[in-house]
Amino acid sequence: MKHDISKLCADSLRTFSNEEYNVKLKAAHAHELVAAYFGYLSKNAMLADTNCPISNLAQAKIIVMKPDDFIDQRRKNLRDLPKELPDSYSLGEAVYGPLFSNEWWDSPYPPFRSLVTAAAYLVENNETYKSAFHLYLSTGNNFEQVLVPESFKNNLLLTVYHSTKNSIGEMWCNGKTTINLPRVAGHIGFGLPEMAVEIWTGGARRTLESLGVSYEN
Repeated sequence: MKHDISKLCADSLRTFSNEEYNVKLKAAHAHELVAAYFGYLSKNAMLADTNCPISNLAQAKIIVMKPDDFIDQRRKNLRDLPKELPDSYSLGEAVYGPLFSNEWWDSPYPPFRSLVTAAAYLVENNETYKSAFHLYLSTGNNFEQVLVPESFKNNLLLTVYHSTKNSIGEMWCNGKTTINLPRVAGHIGFGLPEMAVEIWTGGARRTLESLGVSYEN
């Protein structure tokens, strides 16, 4: 099934490129691009992944699509790739579209465009978090900062810091939520999240700066 999913997406990509942009994409290029959208640096790397092959997609509960800059970098390294192809976001619709039919993947979670949006969604819909931080949430003075690791192997650990801003603009951290996502299929499919919520009070509170975390609006 691993090859079937890859071929399905490669065929979809080639059809899309031809019909929408009149660009004939070679099968080899299409398969390399599909491997990139699954999170691999090459088709060979995808085929060598026997631990979490893309054929496990039906077992995944959460899918997080690869960012465009990852795809852009892979495109730069492919020789003779047609320059007339559209941007990576547009191509991604042709690659990912077939995966989101119930035949391949069915989950109560929506597909996510990034790990940051996935983390935000999981936190905001977590009952433990909503109960623990309800006072901060009721004031509207509540900010989330998501830390994403630069790389991961079989488990992806996301950290979400929950902060409030004081009168001089300092961001005081009131706690954090850690989200453990076990890798299931390729580098885009994950199992059910394991979440741990911490609330800090009194002396346990600290600024984001002291934690080495930069705040972005």
